[in-house]
Amino acid sequence: MRFSKASGVSACGLALGALALGAPAAAQAQGWGASLGLSSDYVYRGQTQSDNRPAAQADLHYYAASGWFAGLWTSSVKRSPFDSTSVEFDPYLGVQRPFAGDWSVRVEAVRHQYPWSNSGRHYNYDEVSGTLAYSDRAFVTVAFSPDTAVEARNGNVSGRAALSYDLALHQPLPHAFSLNAGVGYYDLRWAVDTGYVYWNAGVGYDFGRVQLDLSYVGTDGTARRLFYDQMAVNRPMATLLWHF
Repeated sequence: MRFSKASGVSACGLALGALALGAPAAAQAQGWGASLGLSSDYVYRGQTQSDNRPAAQADLHYYAASGWFAGLWTSSVKRSPFDSTSVEFDPYLGVQRPFAGDWSVRVEAVRHQYPWSNSGRHYNYDEVSGTLAYSDRAFVTVAFSPDTAVEARNGNVSGRAALSYDLALHQPLPHAFSLNAGVGYYDLRWAVDTGYVYWNAGVGYDFGRVQLDLSYVGTDGTARRLFYDQMAVNRPMATLLWHF
């Protein structure tokens, strides 16, 4: 899974924005880095962001020796069959620090930007997240947005507060395989008076600079009642990621 939607970091599960579950890997190479990816569907917090179609994604980032990092993550998007939105740009800034042996903490700020949205659509929003990680195996993340936009069956709202809570687990296996799972809750009470659960489980395989992830992702019944048909449905996913 990708650990924050825009961090560009991937170590366990669906890469490059497929899920908002998890946290950064415990160790990151210093200096400049980048990645390119292709996913069978761009899913974020249980909702498709590419109208159930494949999405191309990329990341460019810099990690300093002090733990500070910055970068730009981007993906092709299509919010609905009738929407002209074609791309998402997420500039991000944060810091990651180890403490108490195998523990680490990460704080990140992201601007989610959709520059070519339909007139009248208000998708852009900001988000700040904090992650507590243990030994690159378990990750707990809390994220807050002051101005989230939500498109639900009963109407669209923007500029509302939202919270998310995520738990992710990563278990390495022999021969470069891994098992990955996560569960989260998206609290949208200030926008649509409720929230919903999203989850994933799957297997990853790393071969050199290339990573393949196969997962099954889903949501609870509340999400499927809240959003348009086919936006929040259970589905298998595949993501291929190349780091360089």
